Amino acid sequence: MRSQEVAELAGVSVRTLRHYHQIGLLPEPERRSNGYRRYDLATIATLLRIRRLTELGVPLNEVGAMLEEAPAADVLEEVDRSLIDAIERLQEQRHQIARLRESGRRADVPEGLAELISLGPSGPSAGVLGQMDQDALLLIARVVGVDHLTRQGLDDLADALRPLLADPDLAAVSARFDRLADDASREEAFDVADAMAAVLTPMVARLEQTETARAIGRAGDRWPDVSQDGRLNPAQARAMRRLLESLREDGPGPAPR
Repeated sequence: MRSQEVAELAGVSVRTLRHYHQIGLLPEPERRSNGYRRYDLATIATLLRIRRLTELGVPLNEVGAMLEEAPAADVLEEVDRSLIDAIERLQEQRHQIARLRESGRRADVPEGLAELISLGPSGPSAGVLGQMDQDALLLIARVVGVDHLTRQGLDDLADALRPLLADPDLAAVSARFDRLADDASREEAFDVADAMAAVLTPMVARLEQTETARAIGRAGDRWPDVSQDGRLNPAQARAMRRLLESLREDGPGPAPR
C-alpha cells in the first residue's frame, strides 16, 4: 500500500505519517523497485496503535515505550490529570464565551481589559493616540495580567481613566497631535507635546496611585519605545519623545525606554 492509502486507512494525514517515521516512532518501510514504500499489516497495525494512544492523550515521547509493553499506570494517571486540566480550561473558555455573548464586549482582548477599552473610542475614529492607548492596554494585560487583578483594582483603574478620557483639553490637544503634518516644524511639534504634558501630568499622578500602575512600574523596563511606533509620522515621533521626557521629569512613574 502507498503512503496516501495507509494514511487514509488509519485516519491520519500523510504529514503525520511521515512525522512518525522521522522521530522513529513508526518503522519506515523500504522502497520497492517502483519507488513506493511497502506497508505491511504489522506496520499498519502499529500505526493504528499509535493513533489510539495519541487519541487518549498520551504524549508522543511516551508512546514508543507503551507500544512495547502494557501501559504503565503512572503514565495513564498523568494523562488523566492532563485531561482533567484540559476539561477545566475548556469549561472556563465556555464560561468566558457565554459572558462575552451576554455582554457584547469584544472577544480579541482579555475580559478585564475589555471593560477598560470600552471606556474610550475605538477604531480609526480614535486617532493615532487612541489606537496606541488601546494597544498599550493590551500589552499591560499581558505583562501585568489584568484579568488577575482584584475587582477593586480594575474599578480603581477605570475610575482614574474616566476623567482622563472625558477631559476636553486632552481631547483637543490629542486632535492637534493627530493633525501634525510630516513636515511640521520642531517648534510646532514641541508646542503640542508641551500642551499634552500640561494636561497629562496631573492625570498620570492619579493613575500612578492605582494597583495596575504600580504593577506596570515594576515591569517598566519591558515596554517598547512608543516614540518609534510605525504609525507616527516624523513630527509626531518628535512630539512623542518630547512628551515622554516631560513626563519622566515631572514624576517617578513608569516610562517607556
